[in-house]
Amino acid sequence: MRHLLGRSGAAAITALALLLAGCGGGGGGSGPVTTTPTTVPQAIAQAAAVAANDSAENSSAPFTVLQNAGVPAVVVNSAPKVNFTVFTDGAVKQGLALSNLSVIIAKLVPGANGDPDQWVSYTYRTETATAGVGPGNTPVLATAQQATSDAKPAAQAATQLTYNADGYYTYTFSTDITDPTKTRGVVFEPNRTHRVAIQLNYVNGAGETVRVNPYFDFTLGADGKSVAVTDPALTRVMTDVASCNSCHEKLALHGGGRVDTQFCVMCHNPGTTDANSGHNLPLATMVHKIHAGKLLKAKLDANQGGEQYVIWGNANSRHDFSEVGFPQDLRNCTKCHTAANPKTPQGDNWKTRPSKEACLTCHANNAGSDWDTSHTVFAGTLVGSGAQAKQLTNGQCADCHRVGSNIAPERVHWNQNEENAALYKMNIESATYDPGTRAVTVKYFLSNPTAGNTAYDLVTSQCTGAGATLSCGNTTKFGNLRLYLAYQNIIGQNTAVTEYTAGSGVTAFAYKGVNDGSNHYTVTLSVPADTTTSVAAGTARVVTIGQVKEPRLQPKWATDPRPEVTPQVLINTVVQHTFRELALSGPLVPRREIVANEKCNACHGALGTTSGSNTLDNAFHGGARNTVEACVMCHDVNRMSSTVMTNGLALNESYQFKRMIHGIHGNSRRTYPFTHGNPVQGAFTKAGVLSTSGSFLADQKVTINTVSTTVIGAGTAVAAGATFQTIADLITQAARTAGYTGAAIAPAENYAAEVAWPGVGINCNACHVNNSYKVDHGPLGAVVAKPAGVTDPRQWLVISPKAASCTACHDSPTAIAHVTSFGNASFANRTQLQSTQTQEICADCHSSGGFKGVDIVHGQK
Repeated sequence: MRHLLGRSGAAAITALALLLAGCGGGGGGSGPVTTTPTTVPQAIAQAAAVAANDSAENSSAPFTVLQNAGVPAVVVNSAPKVNFTVFTDGAVKQGLALSNLSVIIAKLVPGANGDPDQWVSYTYRTETATAGVGPGNTPVLATAQQATSDAKPAAQAATQLTYNADGYYTYTFSTDITDPTKTRGVVFEPNRTHRVAIQLNYVNGAGETVRVNPYFDFTLGADGKSVAVTDPALTRVMTDVASCNSCHEKLALHGGGRVDTQFCVMCHNPGTTDANSGHNLPLATMVHKIHAGKLLKAKLDANQGGEQYVIWGNANSRHDFSEVGFPQDLRNCTKCHTAANPKTPQGDNWKTRPSKEACLTCHANNAGSDWDTSHTVFAGTLVGSGAQAKQLTNGQCADCHRVGSNIAPERVHWNQNEENAALYKMNIESATYDPGTRAVTVKYFLSNPTAGNTAYDLVTSQCTGAGATLSCGNTTKFGNLRLYLAYQNIIGQNTAVTEYTAGSGVTAFAYKGVNDGSNHYTVTLSVPADTTTSVAAGTARVVTIGQVKEPRLQPKWATDPRPEVTPQVLINTVVQHTFRELALSGPLVPRREIVANEKCNACHGALGTTSGSNTLDNAFHGGARNTVEACVMCHDVNRMSSTVMTNGLALNESYQFKRMIHGIHGNSRRTYPFTHGNPVQGAFTKAGVLSTSGSFLADQKVTINTVSTTVIGAGTAVAAGATFQTIADLITQAARTAGYTGAAIAPAENYAAEVAWPGVGINCNACHVNNSYKVDHGPLGAVVAKPAGVTDPRQWLVISPKAASCTACHDSPTAIAHVTSFGNASFANRTQLQSTQTQEICADCHSSGGFKGVDIVHGQK
């Protein structure tokens, strides 16, 4: 500021005014706006020159610049007039037409008797259901009311949007919102908080189409002119779209134009109902049910009061959300809602203002549900004899689930297995290798970061024995914590690029280490002797894995510490894991960093600890692996699954980490589904249907009376039309005939049906760091076939390194032909040794900056 004040004249005054105005006005309130140092045109021009005011980034500037300059953003004396500007490339965007925008206005009605505050729109349309469209081919309602943006009649086309030479636009509503006969009975209340929002699109200087939803919150003075709402308590902002975009990249709905939740609530409030399904669609209800869709369907299938959440949209399109799962624990409300974010002042309403509209979304509540059973009792007491649970009012909900009570929302949504991760951190102090004894010595400890990093004694009272007989079972507190060693072991493998090829064979339980008396431990990991097909060399890695077994604590408890539930139930609690690299031979060459745990956890919360159906049973590896540094050690190039590819080729699926993760998350781009557990060779649709006849690739074995027994032989035909479920039924029936009495064989897990990449495009850097997606430095191919009797990994058949990445998503016959012909890649037509001796030439076309660069074809910026 001293330098700024040292300037002279009007320039200094103007610059200071711009800085002070950076505190913002009403509406979105993000970043600098302007004041009015001189005239309106000058204020607009100066604001346009501030990059932070660009309309693509700043949701308030289009309105607040004018409001601060003395031009009211909104005037309502009859039909509203909305004044706004658009900044792009340092200037005002001119030439916009009605086709570039849709405008909507709503008032905020405070909730009474415990009901939530709600936006209520002034403009509506009527949806008429189409016969034959709805649950059971029958619409629930004949018609339904839906909030919508203001109409743009052809008769007003020339005057509805005008441009003022001062640098702003004026939009005149076709609806007189002061006349309730024009608003379907919605009464104009000027003293209430109002919001005007625009669905806006325009082309910037780079030729890109920008889609934004600027909005402005205001009240109206006696003269009908807008007064900015500056008190956060007088509006309603529950979510920040940045939270949505941490998974979705850029929320883009209804054709891509709705990109901000503050616009979404303008229509998705209690005034909008889907006629076909009969569902009322306020944003809280709809979004919660969408993200809990998989859980609700699972509850329906188990006769536990769930539902199949389906909405019919534009042109009678059916949207079934029963396979949508929130990719982390549903109790993690703060992922989307927190008042700690200054942009969401009502973000803690989930703690203080529980409502049926929000709560009866994730919580299955139809007949047969735990919620319905328990709350019917309360309804009988609070509402009257014979009352149903759903007759309880929001006020009654709030009375019971009040702050400070043992069933306050914040208390019962406590997620022990993740939140208690703050108590446990694995630390590796050193890892050294003695080539003479082939021993890796690791020094480590488990600490409590909340208590000055105090080290835990890993041998608890539940353990038995001592010394060589010491045993801490998998139900003891720290008995699951382990250290793994991975290293390179393929003969001739280039050590200049670290790629682990010996994964999980060398391991030790953490409690087995020698305690130095201060709960710091030392353990020795022995590297196996070299063989004619395996030589340990290069850089190795030690990782920690596992979870802490804690007694489940009482979720319904008002104070801390919480007591244990009775009878005791053990749960897996996340540990903050770590790793350390060391050289077995030559210089230390740390493995390249490709993706980041924090990027995974932006969607997954705590990687591996839960799933979309919110059950530990569906968490991978029981939640014990939660770092990518550990994943790549076991999911190395040799990790070939018994799962058969679904493209009809007689190949097993590679579970190398990069190929598996791309295959799971990239199913929307695939031709054939990526699966776990498919035993049949044949071409499958993404719905899991065998499109042509197939056959079992390998013998199907089931353990009967402790003996592994072949129940279906390799080569047995499977008819076209079979599904993963009917194939599992075939195996079950054959096993039953052979005397098997166990549980039915589970069908293959079809990730194409269960997982959809949530981003609107292919933002590789959503996972990758340092643009690592641009060049695949992997030196080895992904193994997809191990010929019978061949134990030398150099002789196993592989997909070459770059092709292994690309064909994980691009798996069509055309794509495979492309990489093998134009790219000189292999797709199981070369051994690992041959692959290392043959150079892929994909980079000739697809290197970054090339005419078909991977960044260009993936639409990266």
